[in-house]
Amino acid sequence: MGFDQALADRTLNELGQQIIADPRYAGQDWQGIAVVVQVQPRQRLFGYVYRPDGSWTAGMPDMDATIDKALALSKAMQLDGKDAWKTCLIQIARPGPQLKADFEYEDGARWNITPANLKAQVEQLRPR
Repeated sequence: MGFDQALADRTLNELGQQIIADPRYAGQDWQGIAVVVQVQPRQRLFGYVYRPDGSWTAGMPDMDATIDKALALSKAMQLDGKDAWKTCLIQIARPGPQLKADFEYEDGARWNITPANLKAQVEQLRPR
């Protein structure tokens, strides 16, 4: 049996709206936002703001509110008898805004940032 697609879509849109409205991003001149939310095996969050001039800065929305909404999304998307996703990448681009989401069910560390991969990973996460 599948999951409730309407509930999942609504929850994903709420997550995107919540991110855009977060004080960390509201009022800023941004072209894109990328937020990675890991819910398994541990809960953590990181994000980046991409400016119209091509530069970027690290910046994440409110952790508790974002994790809570992501957990609700994970629950809404979980199929009976199957594992839920571990990590999701939320990308928001202007104009629009356009919301794109990618979900990782196996490798919770897929989008992790390390000193060795910082530049490449930040570019990979950049909304297009």
